[in-house]
Amino acid sequence: MLFKSIKTILILFITIQLNAQDSFNVSGLITDIDGNSIPFTNVVLLRSTDSTLVKGTITQDNGRYTIENIASGNYFVMGSYVGFKKSYSKLFNLNASYTVETLVLKEGNQLDEVLVKAQKPLYQQKVDRMVINVENSIVSAGGTALEVLERSPGININRQSNSISIVGKEGVVVMINDKISYMPTSGLVQMLEGMSADNIESIELITTPPANFDAEGNAGYINIVLKKRTDLGLNGSYSVALGYGKGITNNDNINFNYRKKSINFYGSYGFSLDKRAQQFKTSREFTESENLLTSNTVTDREPSQRNHNLRLGLDISTSEKTIMGFLVNAFDNRWSMDAVNNNVNSENGNPTSFVVLDNDEINRLKHIGLNYNVKHNFTEDKFLSFDIDYLNYNFDNPTNYRNSFFDENNSFTNSELLRSGKETPLKTWVSKIDYSNRISENLKIEAGIIRCKK
Repeated sequence: MLFKSIKTILILFITIQLNAQDSFNVSGLITDIDGNSIPFTNVVLLRSTDSTLVKGTITQDNGRYTIENIASGNYFVMGSYVGFKKSYSKLFNLNASYTVETLVLKEGNQLDEVLVKAQKPLYQQKVDRMVINVENSIVSAGGTALEVLERSPGININRQSNSISIVGKEGVVVMINDKISYMPTSGLVQMLEGMSADNIESIELITTPPANFDAEGNAGYINIVLKKRTDLGLNGSYSVALGYGKGITNNDNINFNYRKKSINFYGSYGFSLDKRAQQFKTSREFTESENLLTSNTVTDREPSQRNHNLRLGLDISTSEKTIMGFLVNAFDNRWSMDAVNNNVNSENGNPTSFVVLDNDEINRLKHIGLNYNVKHNFTEDKFLSFDIDYLNYNFDNPTNYRNSFFDENNSFTNSELLRSGKETPLKTWVSKIDYSNRISENLKIEAGIIRCKK
């Protein structure tokens, strides 16, 4: 039989297919009442059930927009722009790429008395980057930094391969407060999963980086700007988010800031737990020699992810123009999963074999990073900075696969045990010097040296 001859590759084939999920694009046009397109309009895709934000973007110069990689479901779109009333689309069911009806924004009403309230738009388009103002927005409520990125325009997070891409390009460099995180992308994804969105002020998607940025970010840069308090004394906050949906989720976060004259000491600690069960169903069929061959699989997964994330920093102003800083960041992530795949192979509707694939996997990631930095501002437009970073990164990934095979009568025939493991220790020193001098409004000189030692 055909299925017996390919049983040794079933484990690879099923693992890849089970995690695949169809995704579609949502596109449309936004105009004013005269039919003129409105560029840079904020557009968000919302779930019809509870109006939660799924993803957003801004319109291009021609007023058109596209929101990519959206799972099937029921949604509606909202468009908003300063000085105009919000406009909402009709509810629609997404099971293929969909074009929303044109949304028309009407100017706001004229009022005799105006109350001015400053509020940044969710998305801001600048010359070289898009800024997502996360602070005090629905994007960050109770979520993680990774979830915020998943809702951001042009960003695609592949949790299976632990990769990040901007407009389809991989090789993205992630920065935190303008400092590059020197670690593999897989480690960054897990670190961002444990970082609370409550600590984020904004996220900058830089697709055309300045000349002083490292050349390695060929796909672009993501700069995560964390909140930083400027008031004197001690202040802080604590947040707890609990949820349940086929398993418990928990996201706790505490942060503090102590500022006194020339010293600023700050830090944050986050803990997250996710034990939501998952089930996948797949069905494939094809014809061979006029026989209809089918393969149906049901996979039950019980993943568990626990994450600790710590960040401590100290800034010392040694003079009015010079500031020296120390930064420690560390995280410990443990992801484990037990999965059972039940596969039934049939020929013309009659079962020919049964396969049970039972696998357990552990993914342990530990990281500690140290940074020392000094910056001297000669003038408002001229500075010299020095950074040195030390990264200690360790990744351990043991996996066991147990495959049991049964004949057409569901009688046991044989089994096999496959074991694999991966361990990646990494220690890196990175030192960097940057110089910048704006000579005039149209002329700026920048130079830098970077050295990496592993």
